[in-house]
Amino acid sequence: MTHDDVLHTLMPLVRARVDPTQEEKTDFTARTRLEQDLRMDSMTIVHVLEDVEDYYQLTIPDERLADVRTVGDLVDIVQSAEATPGRAA
Repeated sequence: MTHDDVLHTLMPLVRARVDPTQEEKTDFTARTRLEQDLRMDSMTIVHVLEDVEDYYQLTIPDERLADVRTVGDLVDIVQSAEATPGRAA
């Protein structure tokens, strides 16, 4: 999958976890920050990561979790899992 393909498929997963008061920001980009721009707390980000794992049937190692700050970081995780046998990000 290309970067844009992954970004497109991630949008509904991220949007589903965005606080309804933040929904007016519908044009997410790879630079969109989960905490600052979308006002997600750490627990919400964990839920997004679980959604990504379920949707893409992959496992995100704990050491990668701390590096997830933007939507682009999520795209990178998915793309690295696609390139890795065994589907571990």
